[in-house]
Amino acid sequence: MLTAAMGVEHARGTSTCSSTQRVSLGKVSEFEEASMKEVKLEGGSAVLVHRHQGEFFVTSPACSHYGAPLRKGVSSSGGRGGGPTVTCPLHDASFDLRTGEVVRGPSVDGIAVYKSEVKDGTVFAHVPSEIATGGKHQRVLKAMAKRKSSDSRTFVLLGGGCASLAAAETLRQEGFTGRIVMVTKESHLPYDRVQLSKALDKPVDKLLLRPASFYKDYDIEVLQGATVTKLNTKEQTIQYTKDNVPEQMKYDKVLVATGGSPRKLFVPGSDLKNIFTLRTPEDAAQIAALAQKGQKMIVVGGSFIGMEVASSLAKKGCDVAVIAMETVPFERVLGKKVGASFARKLQKEGVEWFGTSQVRLFRGNETVNGVELEDGEVLPADAVVVGAGVLPNTRFVEGLSLDKNGAIIVNPLLQAENCENLFAAGDVCAYPAVKTGQRVRIEHWDVAMQQGRTAASNMLGKFQPFTTTPFFWSGLFGNLNLRFVGHAPEALDRVIIEGDVSKMEFISYYTEDDEIRAVATVNRDPIAVVCAELMKRGRMPSVSELMLGTVNADVLTQRLKDLGIAGA
Repeated sequence: MLTAAMGVEHARGTSTCSSTQRVSLGKVSEFEEASMKEVKLEGGSAVLVHRHQGEFFVTSPACSHYGAPLRKGVSSSGGRGGGPTVTCPLHDASFDLRTGEVVRGPSVDGIAVYKSEVKDGTVFAHVPSEIATGGKHQRVLKAMAKRKSSDSRTFVLLGGGCASLAAAETLRQEGFTGRIVMVTKESHLPYDRVQLSKALDKPVDKLLLRPASFYKDYDIEVLQGATVTKLNTKEQTIQYTKDNVPEQMKYDKVLVATGGSPRKLFVPGSDLKNIFTLRTPEDAAQIAALAQKGQKMIVVGGSFIGMEVASSLAKKGCDVAVIAMETVPFERVLGKKVGASFARKLQKEGVEWFGTSQVRLFRGNETVNGVELEDGEVLPADAVVVGAGVLPNTRFVEGLSLDKNGAIIVNPLLQAENCENLFAAGDVCAYPAVKTGQRVRIEHWDVAMQQGRTAASNMLGKFQPFTTTPFFWSGLFGNLNLRFVGHAPEALDRVIIEGDVSKMEFISYYTEDDEIRAVATVNRDPIAVVCAELMKRGRMPSVSELMLGTVNADVLTQRLKDLGIAGA
């Protein structure tokens, strides 16, 4: 890390009223082409310097999502119609190097950018005086319009999750001045739902994506505690109840982003107390209240939610057992070999795994005290958490084509078939995949948020297809970081693994024909975001290259560099 010297020149900042200080960041020769380097300022703060095609960009050094160091991510000169960007190594959050604004990913805020210049072979940046003396970098929000009384249009956003919030913000950022109404059955404003399974007892005020003042400032109405009962696509009306009072609203355009409801097990005893699903902060709080040391907690479901809940419960000292239909964890998504490594990790952490098992019934009087499996084995239980997937919340929709799971079928613009005024995003959206055209439904937070942005643009007639490569992350037991990029077919040709599965440090490639369709990494950041960038540019290696042994993590990173992209 370099240390920059303070200059004495001051100027007025463009985004704030505070003065700025001109600081020297080092000689031009110290910054390679297609690189990024963190430079520490004398006052204690730091900035990240990017060099692309001879041009210098200076940004804050940390991702605005969860604070990961951006120097470990990917910095790109742009291309394919886009400008220069930097991408977080953990969650694929991407930011514009010129404006700091969010390009894609889970972050709602952008990063700070600072004016740079080169003089006499030295790179300088103009940073706010408070940054030069050790202060914190500000986050960036793209300029947003407000409602105008002369604009009579009403756009309704059904659902109170990240897709609706992303859509509301995008509408205002793109200059929409009509009425925006978000309708949500929850009593909370949009919050970071993905943290619920990782931090069961985190208070909801710490999870909010935006404070209440944000919605007021930008004229975004939020109807909380409102349940939609009917959406009439022909009359363009929405019926809902709030405080047990039926209401109706007419819309010009509507986004359906109502998410999914957790699947329940319809077996004897499923109505006993202390059997939970996890979808809301209230669910998490109830589970956390029972998660005391020594309590016997059963998790039903061996995929991501189930495993994250099991990890959270184990960290609290509970005796945890996982019941799943799969042989090993994540078998359907990651394959048996990778799943087996997670099974060994469960055993090491003291979590019992009951694979190829199904629940026959729950035992107990009023409260569950045991889970009986199909083979007759009975597991004692103080509480049960069911994580068996979700079903799209679309029963209220009339006059639309739905797929076999009940999701809304949309075109590449996320626009419903035969209904130009209705769009869908998130768990309720069945859209054509970019690579294959195959209709898919991806239950990822990152996909939902980006679909919200894309749908909002198309509600304004921008004709922007959804082309984002799916990206997913998970954290288990405090030391396992799983990333998954792409979309693997249900029937995999082969799974190719690079690295040491036994030590939980590896890259797993999922293939079809001669193409790598998806990549999973465990404790190999930032390879997943490197692959995401290569997939976006159509530059992933072929399966043949992998089989020849000429491709590894270093080769992937070098391939980025050959494209003028910096990757750690």
